[in-house]
Amino acid sequence: MEKRTLEQLEAALIAVGNDLSPRVEELARKSTEGQLTPEETQEYTEIVRLNDMLSLLKLQAEAFRTVRAAS
Repeated sequence: MEKRTLEQLEAALIAVGNDLSPRVEELARKSTEGQLTPEETQEYTEIVRLNDMLSLLKLQAEAFRTVRAAS
């Protein structure tokens, strides 16, 4: 994967994270207070799952970048 592609992916992930941040904070607050609707529970669960997947992708991209830089 090209360095530019990795940088573009990282920028896109940051932008998405920034857009979702207020909603995630709201859902987290409501979850802590025990006030999530069933739909919000499903939404929050999906956001957490996707965040986990994105974290793994970031780690893999960083590992790829490190290996590539070493060669």
